[in-house]
Amino acid sequence: KDFLFNQFNSGATKVEHKARNGDSIQKILYDQKISPTEVNNVLNALRREYNVGTLRNDQKVYLIVKKEKNGNFVSRLTVNIDNITSIHIFLNKDNVYETKRVTKILTKKNHFIETTIDRGIYRTAKQSGIENSIVAQFARLYGFEVDFQRDLKKNDKIKIFYERYLDDDGVSQRTGNIIYSEITNAEKNIILYRYEYPNGSIGYFTPEGKSIERSLMRTPINGAKLSSRYGFRIHPIIGYNQMHQGTDFAAPIGTPVMASGSGTVEYSGWKGGYGKFISIRHSPVYQTNYAHLQDYAKGIRRGARVQQGQVIGYLGSTGSSTGPHLHYEVVVNGKKENSQTLKLPSAAPLEGNNKNFFEIQKRNIDNLILEASKKK
Repeated sequence: KDFLFNQFNSGATKVEHKARNGDSIQKILYDQKISPTEVNNVLNALRREYNVGTLRNDQKVYLIVKKEKNGNFVSRLTVNIDNITSIHIFLNKDNVYETKRVTKILTKKNHFIETTIDRGIYRTAKQSGIENSIVAQFARLYGFEVDFQRDLKKNDKIKIFYERYLDDDGVSQRTGNIIYSEITNAEKNIILYRYEYPNGSIGYFTPEGKSIERSLMRTPINGAKLSSRYGFRIHPIIGYNQMHQGTDFAAPIGTPVMASGSGTVEYSGWKGGYGKFISIRHSPVYQTNYAHLQDYAKGIRRGARVQQGQVIGYLGSTGSSTGPHLHYEVVVNGKKENSQTLKLPSAAPLEGNNKNFFEIQKRNIDNLILEASKKK
């Protein structure tokens, strides 16, 4: 504070800049009439801790510019790398730029939310203050078992107990894992506990120790609306009745599309009316197809290995498409099947020592939830 006060009392100007597409540190400095020599000095100082290049959209940069007879120069500059890390450069007493990386110290605190569905899971989560990363995790977990468009209705209940990382002001800066979650409606009550295996890997299981995971997720995209089901329909372009051998999910262009199961990319490229298209082989029995994509995720090419839930591309409207949507197909032994009704094998349940360790962790989680719910 004293430093800033002194700077402002000696002809300094504080500049706050929110980056737009194509912005760079260099451009921001030149906009402030900083000389090329000083720009080079600032960039060299930044490079000690930060790869100077194009800034992300909305990335924040703060600088203090001093005006002198020989031109403007930067006495201090801060670049926010993310919401917990920033890079600072400043002039020392010898008028040489020093560089410092500052990372906020975060404290992990578990957070319990119990809420009622109003107008869909995403709107409800936003109104309840649940972070997007947790909503995405929740959707991935229950995507094996729940069709969020048909199965979740107004007045259904959800509970989520998850990890938050708070700064010194008590503000959540990032999230960790879901520890416990529950969906309750007229037809179902699905409870899931996180279990940490002795090797450190994580799985999610029912109270009886059965895995929620299936070989394939029913919905490979978060927040989408089911716009066309598997079966006969009037084709929207050619205009006559035709078998629709897939499921269409409508969402905004650019929405991430996930691999519904682990496997190997068999095809990634243009495929006629399918537009930009990806096909993944999961086993000798199962294959999934993703059509009308806007673009592919980095590294998604023939032969690439992908994991369940990994982003493989982005929703679009390429090929024979009347609007933004994902056309999703599940192929079983060479035959296209209804992805929303297909019975898929579950992962193995917990047994032996893992079942015993799970019971211990489950009791601990129940106690933590009881304690957290009392504080609400």
